[in-house]
Amino acid sequence: MTSIASSLAACRRLPLFAGVLAAALAAGCQMRGDVRPLSSEAPPPPVFAPPPDSCQAAGARFALGRQITAPLLEEMRSRAGARSARTAVATDPALAIDLQRLIVDLDPSGRILGLRCG
Repeated sequence: MTSIASSLAACRRLPLFAGVLAAALAAGCQMRGDVRPLSSEAPPPPVFAPPPDSCQAAGARFALGRQITAPLLEEMRSRAGARSARTAVATDPALAIDLQRLIVDLDPSGRILGLRCG
């Protein structure tokens, strides 16, 4: 009977042992290091600016709705900061992407419908 009594005593200590083991494991997972509260000392987030010498179609929006002319196309290219400019109608084939090129979308009568870079 002593073996049964010792088995019962061991079973009674098992939950206590499991609790101590769980507490020890949880203590090992705690965060270490300095805790820094949120404050105004944090640096501001980075500002994402367009890379220099890149096409910015918004700079040529002044010409939307106007009839295209060569001087107008050149002024649009200059204001957009593009290296080149071309006109396109819906039936034109697609060209290779060039992020330095301003593309001016026209209707069949030559009126400017939209602008994009590419």
